[in-house]
Amino acid sequence: MSETPTFTESGLSPVLDKACKKANLSAERAELLRVGENAIYLLPDEQVVVRIARSADQLPRMRRELCVARWLDAGGVPTVRPYDLGQQPIVASEHPVSFWHAVSGGPTPDTADLARLLAGFHALDDCPCDLPAFDPLAKVMPRLEAAIGVSDADWDFLAARCRELDERWRDLEFALPPGPIHGDAWTGNLMADRDQVVLGDFEAAAIGPREWDLMPIAIAQSRYGLPADRYQQFVDAYGGFDVTKWSGYLVLREVRELGMTTWLMQMILENTAIEEEFQNRVTSLREGDFARAWTTF
Repeated sequence: MSETPTFTESGLSPVLDKACKKANLSAERAELLRVGENAIYLLPDEQVVVRIARSADQLPRMRRELCVARWLDAGGVPTVRPYDLGQQPIVASEHPVSFWHAVSGGPTPDTADLARLLAGFHALDDCPCDLPAFDPLAKVMPRLEAAIGVSDADWDFLAARCRELDERWRDLEFALPPGPIHGDAWTGNLMADRDQVVLGDFEAAAIGPREWDLMPIAIAQSRYGLPADRYQQFVDAYGGFDVTKWSGYLVLREVRELGMTTWLMQMILENTAIEEEFQNRVTSLREGDFARAWTTF
């Protein structure tokens, strides 16, 4: 696995330049938007977004992202659009790189928009993409194994919870038919483009239970203070199925909240606010407190 030693603007500049040359685009006025799992750049003259993956092993994932977006677009589900190149992704200095049309703006997305887009996503047939089988806990143990600054008691609790939930969620009887899912369906992955709300970020797309895509908004109501009427709008727009009334809801909620907690755990050394919120989450999980408020980061 190859990764730019410093995944920063200066370290990535030659990768961006090489990728843009291969795509017959200019990186001269590129703007770095953010660095996370990918480095995201905007080419303002062409209104193109460039996504650079950290390492070569992310090539299959980036291919899936592009495939899902094209499949949704062909099926009439509003989505972010891959830029028109002969072939994507491009590989530059061992980094997979994809190119997308920048969004142009429009209405502010809400929970009902997310529900409508998910309903359209879930209704599409004949997905041509090579999607992996869904595993909601796949990243939890690797995060724990790399954890720094976590007490032995918290580590042991989270590891034991991971092992327990791995068995429990596999025994669930789902109410909805399985199939392609978004995998990380929350309003932060909605954007406005050409005066409509579109769905983006297909890194977690997989074949799995549709209930998983309904969990983030349900948890937003219980943990983050989403008003009840906005949650009901989500339920109504999806077609009336309320995941919180499904018999397996609490198990799947524990699975997702464990993942959310270990995701935050990776950043506990950054500042005291994150460390305190991590402890808040661990305590609520340990005590089975499903009503305790969480803070977003």
